Amino acid sequence: MAYTIKEIEEMNKVYRECLNADWTKLDFNMTDKYKKLPKPNVCKVYDEGEVFELDKDKIKLSRKNLHDIIMGRRSIRQYDDVKMSKKELSYLLKLTSSIVKSGPGYAFGVVPTGGATNTLETYIYLNKVEGFEKGLYHYMKDTGNIRLIRDDITDEMVNESIHNQLRDCAVVFYWTTTPYRAEYKYQYVSHKMIAIEAGHACQNLYLAAESIDYGVVAIAAYKQKEADKLLQINPKEEFVIYCATVGKKIKK
Repeated sequence: MAYTIKEIEEMNKVYRECLNADWTKLDFNMTDKYKKLPKPNVCKVYDEGEVFELDKDKIKLSRKNLHDIIMGRRSIRQYDDVKMSKKELSYLLKLTSSIVKSGPGYAFGVVPTGGATNTLETYIYLNKVEGFEKGLYHYMKDTGNIRLIRDDITDEMVNESIHNQLRDCAVVFYWTTTPYRAEYKYQYVSHKMIAIEAGHACQNLYLAAESIDYGVVAIAAYKQKEADKLLQINPKEEFVIYCATVGKKIKK
């Protein structure tokens, strides 16, 4: 059932306020950090599921310069029917989601985050990747490996979650956010920061993919309930905030 005009107007008002949060009214003395409550873990850990090591060596797969990469970046919705290599997958994840240093309540990585809160987690559906079975994997940003968390899902389930935009891609990226990681330090201004953080991550993916002749299309029009259910996460604590498909560009 669609929202009413009144409901839409009320939501517009609330969401605009989230993007227009006033930093000058933030009282750090009221934050959970000031209250010395336990710091949130910034790296999600699964206890079960097979772990697969990715390439850890310094990966240089592109000879393009940054100017050409940025100017050549476009949203690509049709892909060549080829498999992504393990090295290419490692490259994209490293440049999109990896961290270099972490501790209680903070993590520094390739994506700028407010106060190093690092609210994002990266999940990937591997559809066509050499050496990997189809399935849903979690990127372990603290180790640089991936863990298989679901091998019982189908292309149809994934396609449904991203509003019929699978388009025979090689990989689907799902970014989730755990808002409390930022709320712990920044309360109500956190949500603007989280939206910005998600944008940084997806832009990194666009540029990394462009550098090796892969295409990306960002997906904001996904199905929230279906995506959260697919990842088997509790939406009260963690939920999908952005998606993207990735595949090899079709040669012209």
